[in-house]
This record gives sequence, structure tokens and C-alpha cells, in this order.
Amino acid sequence: MSESYRRARLLKDKADSVARVLKDRADTATALGDKKTASAMKGLVRPNSPSKTLRKAGVAFILAPDPVTAVPGLVMLGASFALKNRDPVSVGSVFAEARKLLEEIGPI
Repeated sequence: MSESYRRARLLKDKADSVARVLKDRADTATALGDKKTASAMKGLVRPNSPSKTLRKAGVAFILAPDPVTAVPGLVMLGASFALKNRDPVSVGSVFAEARKLLEEIGPI
């Protein structure tokens, strides 16, 4: 086998591989196109956070024109910061934590 034939064969194999990967990505994007699947994926990647909900409600109570709601709003705002460490785990946070641990360990 000549060297040029080997290179051509290698380039053709790489091009076929790239074409398969792009087709798979297009199929995945098509499958995730419906609203039900997209909302399920959003819940997986960014789960609901009780601390964010408490923070939003607390700010709404504080900004309400009624002065009586300011105290519960402040309590809710404080509770949101206390619960921040108990947020549900998302896929991104797991990867970030794994990356941080690998950086702390260093090269093996």
C-alpha cells in the first residue's frame, strides 16, 4: 500500500466519522424539539430551587405597598440565604464539583 493511499483512506474514514457524529447530533436535536422533552431536560439541568423561590417571594413581600408584609418578606429573604446550600443537585453542578476535585488531586 502506498503512503498516499493510506492517507486518503485515513481522511475518508475521518470524514465518515464526522458525518456520523453530525447526523447523530441532528437526530438528537430533532428528538429534543418537542416541548415535553425540553421541559424535562430543563428540569434535569436546572432543577427548581427552594431558596430561589423563597428569595423571589421575599422580595415581592418587601416591595409590596403594605407595611405589614415587610417583616415576613425579610424572614423569607433570610431563609433563602440559609437554604442556599441545600439546593438540589444539577448535572452541571456535579460536573463542576468533579472538575474541582480533579484539580485538587492534581496529576496522578
